Amino acid sequence: MTDAPTLQALARALERSQRRVGELETLVRQLAADVTTLARSHPSAGASDPAAGEGGRPVGGWLGVSDLDVATGGLQNLMSWVEAVYLWYPDAELPSCWLWHPAVVEELWWLHGAYASAFDESAGSWSRIGDWHDRFRPGVVRRLHAAVGGCELALHTPDSTLLVPPVAPLPDAASGIAHSWTNGRRLPEPTPYELLAAARHEREQHRKNHR
Repeated sequence: MTDAPTLQALARALERSQRRVGELETLVRQLAADVTTLARSHPSAGASDPAAGEGGRPVGGWLGVSDLDVATGGLQNLMSWVEAVYLWYPDAELPSCWLWHPAVVEELWWLHGAYASAFDESAGSWSRIGDWHDRFRPGVVRRLHAAVGGCELALHTPDSTLLVPPVAPLPDAASGIAHSWTNGRRLPEPTPYELLAAARHEREQHRKNHR
């Protein structure tokens, strides 16, 4: 028969073991939480990210897209999102020719990406959602109204200047600017030809803005 001192010793040993098990369980839970936090703040390559494409590469924007599959899939996704989210807001009007305005597609492409990032289950937050509602969406709506308000598809005809790709002013001056800037951070004096080209460009800009 086990004597009283032995029973007391066994009871104390059992109590210590139970306490140690409890401490280990707490430690395991803390480690699991730490691992989750690290995984979210340092995603592995190729991890799911609403702003990333295949292989974890950034999707980029519409104006710089060159891959047909990316462009086609991106526009299809954008169309679905515009119908499911963007157009539900009463001030979010789009002209019939919105797809004919690369700047409009770019704005909505970016807004779609910001929406996906803000509402993402792991990376999103109420603060980012608030930014999307308070700043991002109203800003895009304001810029689109200013850029294409009153436009329609009938204006995109072969005779319309809307089909002419934008051209950066004075492209021939780029090499001279680069040479001067990399040799002493200087800027060259404009040539008579450049002054004439600049005057033509400014007249054209004035005509477009006041027609």
